[in-house]
Amino acid sequence: MDSRPNPKLKKTGESSKSAELPRTTVGTGDFPRTVDTVISVEVPRPRKSRSPKEKEDEEEVLLIRGIELLDTDAFVKFDVYINDEDYLGTTPIHTEFAGSFTNRRQKLVQEMKKKKTCWRIAMNEILEDLGAEDDDIVIVTIVPRAGTVTIGGVEIEFLSD
Repeated sequence: MDSRPNPKLKKTGESSKSAELPRTTVGTGDFPRTVDTVISVEVPRPRKSRSPKEKEDEEEVLLIRGIELLDTDAFVKFDVYINDEDYLGTTPIHTEFAGSFTNRRQKLVQEMKKKKTCWRIAMNEILEDLGAEDDDIVIVTIVPRAGTVTIGGVEIEFLSD
């Protein structure tokens, strides 16, 4: 399949329904943080305006690190959006929707210790489709859908093959 999602068309002059929901804007230094409300974070990009060769050699990746399940017996899900001020109208068919982190509950005979994990999201195509390749920062919005987690941090890194 060679199809990619399209950016959501922004309509000017309309009020945002997401303004009614609790939202916290934090900096990259405001972690660890419990995701119990919508969190928006301005994440600085270490490099911008990369050449096609650089993009081919290295993928720009959003790293959400230190994800810790607070209730190991519960289903957990949160969605991540890139540069989307009004995520309510955004679905997986839109470029701004970067993905969903999910963790199904696991019943173990022994007591399960709390474990931390991380999640990496490839961003080269997202930034290109949004026209954000020259931006100094990206705004990452994390929306809790089920369960509660703590996040240790959000940053951008580069991965090569």
